[in-house]
Parts: sequence; structure tokens; C-alpha cells
Amino acid sequence: MKNLNEFLNGLLLEGEVEDLKKKIDKVEKKAEDAEKAADDAEKAADDAEKDANKAEESIKDEKSFRDYAENKFKEVFGDDLDEDKMNKTIDGLLNDNKELVDAGKWGELVGMLNKSFGK
Repeated sequence: MKNLNEFLNGLLLEGEVEDLKKKIDKVEKKAEDAEKAADDAEKAADDAEKDANKAEESIKDEKSFRDYAENKFKEVFGDDLDEDKMNKTIDGLLNDNKELVDAGKWGELVGMLNKSFGK
């Protein structure tokens, strides 16, 4: 960085150098923020995949899926949970994806459910 600073000092006026340094700092900060966001997104995707795999192993039928989904709703919404909306959402998910239900692809349904929570 010292050679770059010496080079810039030779070409630019002092105020221009300071402005350029500030711009470089901003770009570096944005790059760091973008890298952190990418790392966070990758971790969230890994967590969702693990959750789906775990669910696929433990969920064997519609009742166990409903139990899982209800627990997830309670975890996400807590005291603000609207049970009617929860039941309609679970019913809709199952009815709209009968082919997955019939094939026993509970992990995919868990993935859809988690995605609806932004997870």
C-alpha cells in the first residue's frame, strides 16, 4: 500500500488523494459486507438443507409432518400465532403438493415450509 500511496501522492493533489483513499475504503467496506452476506446466505442454505434432511428422516407420514409444521409455526410466530391461518397454510401446502405427499417426499415439503418463513 505504501508504494501505491507514494505513486498517488506524486500524481494527485493532497485533497484528491484523501478523496481517493476514502473511496477506496468505502469500496473495501462494501466488498467485506457483500462477502459477509454471502457467507450468511450460504450458512442459511446449509441449515435449511440439514433441517430438510433431518425432517425427511423423522417425518414418515402426514401426521408427523403436521406436527413438525405446527411446531415450526409456534417457533416462528410465538404468541402472535393465528391457528386458523396456520392450519389453512398447512392444508394448502399439503393439498397443492399431493404428488410429494403421495411420494413421501417430506423433506421437500419441509423445505417449502421453511422457505415460506424466509429460512
